[in-house]
Amino acid sequence: MKLFKKKDEPKVIGENTEKSDSKVKGFFKAIGRFIKKHIKLIIILVIILAVVLYFRHNAKVAQQMMEEQANQPYTVQVEQMNLKDSISITGTLTANETTAVTSTLGGTGITGVKVKAVNFEVGDFVKQGDVVVEFDGDDYNRKIAELKAQYDISNTQSGMNIEDLQKSIEETQKQIDEKQKWLDDNKNIYNNLKDAFEKYEKYKDTDPSVANRWAKESGAAMALAEPVSIEGYEAAEKEIDTLKETIRQTQNKITLAQMQQNYDASYTQVDAYNDVYESIDKTKVVAPMSGYILAMNVEKGNNYTQGNNVFVIADTSGFIVEAKVNEYDIAKVYEGLPAVVKFDATGEDEFKGTVSFVSVASDDSVASSSGTSSAAAATGTSSAGTTAKYKVKIKLDGTDERLRVGMTGKASLVFNSADNVLALPYDCIQTAEDGSKFVAVVNDDGTKDNVVVTTGLESEYYVEVKGTGLKKGMNVEAVVTDASSTNSMDLMQYEE
Repeated sequence: MKLFKKKDEPKVIGENTEKSDSKVKGFFKAIGRFIKKHIKLIIILVIILAVVLYFRHNAKVAQQMMEEQANQPYTVQVEQMNLKDSISITGTLTANETTAVTSTLGGTGITGVKVKAVNFEVGDFVKQGDVVVEFDGDDYNRKIAELKAQYDISNTQSGMNIEDLQKSIEETQKQIDEKQKWLDDNKNIYNNLKDAFEKYEKYKDTDPSVANRWAKESGAAMALAEPVSIEGYEAAEKEIDTLKETIRQTQNKITLAQMQQNYDASYTQVDAYNDVYESIDKTKVVAPMSGYILAMNVEKGNNYTQGNNVFVIADTSGFIVEAKVNEYDIAKVYEGLPAVVKFDATGEDEFKGTVSFVSVASDDSVASSSGTSSAAAATGTSSAGTTAKYKVKIKLDGTDERLRVGMTGKASLVFNSADNVLALPYDCIQTAEDGSKFVAVVNDDGTKDNVVVTTGLESEYYVEVKGTGLKKGMNVEAVVTDASSTNSMDLMQYEE
């Protein structure tokens, strides 16, 4: 029985196998139904997987290529070019000459003069001598009439004073003549009285006759219609001297009065008249030069105050660029230094010029010496940390109708230049242990040859090089500063 049971066991196994096959078929049918139901999603996933595998492959290939080039040196070709040692500065275009025209109109004491006419406007071109502004001259005609009346009165008064003084002299002279006649007429009487009195004083104690004589002479003199005495005669002489002194002083007064009269007529009055006449001339304000009116500071009908600007004119027959150079470059700048200027309004057109002015003092020092406080001085801070700036002027060789005052110009000051020379960047120049300079020429097979060179003119980026066998187009190794090597991978890292 056991043996048969054992023989029956395969039947059980067959049944299980059939059941397993049925389950497998069911599983695949379920998968088929799932795929059929989600076919679009499956296609998308397959595409994404393919793209990811593609990019991973390309990245691996690129990495392999970079690794292959990693040890290749970074090279620069020798170039043939025109080199310039120069600096660039930015400045403002100004006219060859700009003048603010004023007027001293009103110098005779007139406080204000009305503007009669303004013949030009801002932007107009005027020629030298053109009448730009006219002032009203009526006040000056009135002033001339006033001066004439004033000086006529003054001259009349001076003449009357001189005439009075001359009459005074005449009257005084009459007094002198009258007194002198009296003295002449009574001279003998005075002499006798003088002699009798002197002898009386001398001999009155010893000679009684002298007393009689003195009494007789003095009595006779006093009995005259106009008594004569020694004291009276001598007083008349002194009075004549006083009258003569009076005449002398009066004559001096006449002389001074005449001199003052002549001075007034020759100078004071003439100057006053000339002042008015000049002011009349100044009622017409003319252009001192040919050019364009930049500003007009008066209007018709308004009053003008002496000394104020009437208008501003610019001579645009030539132009100047005013700029500033820092203290590191100013020592190389000198008058006559060539310059090239470009303006935004004129595109790439270049205007040649030369440096016509170089300041010997910085802006801060000029402001300090003129009493103008700089920002640093106003706040009490030091300007030691700032870079000093120096004013320079560049005179353009010619002019152009496109140029306008106030334009911004970019100027290049050329210190030195070299044409058609071999040049390399600074990074290509290496220094040997003995101090000589060389460049590493990289051959087509990757080998290097060191070529001894001498350097010449240096620009901002390039330097002129000369060496045996050095030619245009050669590949030269560039030494990257502060990098461990000169291969391309390191250079990429350095540039980042």
